[in-house]
Amino acid sequence: MRAAKTRLSRSLAPIADPLRHSPEAPATRVATARARRRRRRSVLAAVAVTGLVAALTYAVRSPAPPPLTGATAPAAAPSGQAPGVPVTGDPGSPGRALLDVDLAPLPSTVSLTALGTRDWRHWGGDGADSFHRKVSGTGEIQDPGGERLEHNAGASDLQWTDGTPTAAQAGTRAGVFQRGAGRSFTLGVAGSGDLRTVRLFVGTFSAGARLDLSLSGGGDPVVREVALAAGDRFYQYVVRFRAPQGERLLIRWRALTVTGGQNDGVALQAITVS
Repeated sequence: MRAAKTRLSRSLAPIADPLRHSPEAPATRVATARARRRRRRSVLAAVAVTGLVAALTYAVRSPAPPPLTGATAPAAAPSGQAPGVPVTGDPGSPGRALLDVDLAPLPSTVSLTALGTRDWRHWGGDGADSFHRKVSGTGEIQDPGGERLEHNAGASDLQWTDGTPTAAQAGTRAGVFQRGAGRSFTLGVAGSGDLRTVRLFVGTFSAGARLDLSLSGGGDPVVREVALAAGDRFYQYVVRFRAPQGERLLIRWRALTVTGGQNDGVALQAITVS
């Protein structure tokens, strides 16, 4: 620092009085031009020295930036959800009434035992008035009965290993049906306050049909229809519902129109509850 200041003083000395000339200075234009060039060089040198001194002074006085630590490191931006926390919850709002239905593919083999973990029922096989049920079932399925006819035209082999009066069945296509437009089957499934899945196996014989679902406690019903067409067709409807104890899921499968054949109508094979 002292050496820089000394050089600065010496550089500024020649320009302290730029208009003062030594006695020996020539009075010619050449001498005057030379004197101006010397003064210009002296000014430039002074400016350079001044910049160097300022840079050295800043370097000495400015401390190095501290290293990042746990206290000084920038915090990560918050995310929308904590990592590792799954999103849970039933969109139907647990505890509130719920009812919806989907039409699912019909497999070639159906295990009533596997699907009906709580209860199941199958109609036909030993006459129009016969039915089979889960031997340890909860009794949630309600069937008011009525006039029916038996058929063996189902599209799937229905099986079970926990039934009564027949304990096990390797595969049956039996069921029951109703003749004519306007004829129907009605069933009920008791509510428990918990979410339940009901699978309904039904069909049409050259008929158009309608499935009506509702909760006995009220709310919007759900309706599905199949158009009139010739031939035998079978369906699997998957119903999800929740109703309090004392209320029921109400099911009606009804023939809307028929093509006119003697046995045209709607068919019922099985129902499961899980």
